[in-house]
Amino acid sequence: MRIKRLLNRFGTIEAIFDAELSEIARVPLFNPLLAVRILKARIRVAEFRRHIKWFKSRGIDILCVEEDGYPSQLREISNAPAILCKKGNLSQVNEKAVAIVGTTTPTDLGILATLELSTRLTQAGVTVVSGLAEGIDTSAHLGVLYANGTTVGVVGSDLLSIYPNEKRELADRICENGALFSEHPFTTQPTPANLIRRNRLISGLAIATIVVEAEENGGAVSTARFALEQERFVCAYNWNDRSRLSEGPRKLIQQGAYPISPDQLDKIVDVLSNPDHLEKIQAAHLTGEQMDLF
Repeated sequence: MRIKRLLNRFGTIEAIFDAELSEIARVPLFNPLLAVRILKARIRVAEFRRHIKWFKSRGIDILCVEEDGYPSQLREISNAPAILCKKGNLSQVNEKAVAIVGTTTPTDLGILATLELSTRLTQAGVTVVSGLAEGIDTSAHLGVLYANGTTVGVVGSDLLSIYPNEKRELADRICENGALFSEHPFTTQPTPANLIRRNRLISGLAIATIVVEAEENGGAVSTARFALEQERFVCAYNWNDRSRLSEGPRKLIQQGAYPISPDQLDKIVDVLSNPDHLEKIQAAHLTGEQMDLF
């Protein structure tokens, strides 16, 4: 929210850093202390600019929030990163992007469901976003790659520090037709806090977030909560069993997420690939009106 207020006032990141302390302090939600912090950041920005050529030599583009190449869906969220790092051949994220997330320890049924869902969405022209983690995330990316589609991975580290090392091959494959994103230009470890912060970017890049399998308080559930805060569409698989990995989706459904039946994928794929249909469903959902989607 604060970065957006600054951009509305000054226009560009460069203009913010060129502004006088008193000018920044007069912006709503700011004060002299915050203004001083902004101006102190000039030193780090100067250092950062010296590194831009170095980043580009390693295939990493640096996108500022006001630039055309910055993903339009992500720009809309209140806490969008001012700087976004991108690696890959994708020039712009499809406005029909959908996030698929879930546990790092899925069941065989969960893996198969994810592969089918991501493949079907790809065939319908949808870009799939996920977090490059083990389990459901990896299955979501692979389903797209098997179908020769476009997928986007968001990481909680810098783009030169892909963890674990086994994911580097998958990351390279994603970059061939898609992209990897990170809000960390400098060396950053994927700590639990950074992974949680990453989740707001996964949901922020997408018009909808789908949770396949997850524990009640798992990271995938946090991604869905970010999506709800961002007023994006949230779906969760409606499993018949009472297993630990169905608890997360079941809780989300109780809180208003739309249930997905594994044997009725045609309906959800049709909705998510049709912006007009999705907009009507989402508008009804935000006002508390129930629509017979499934």
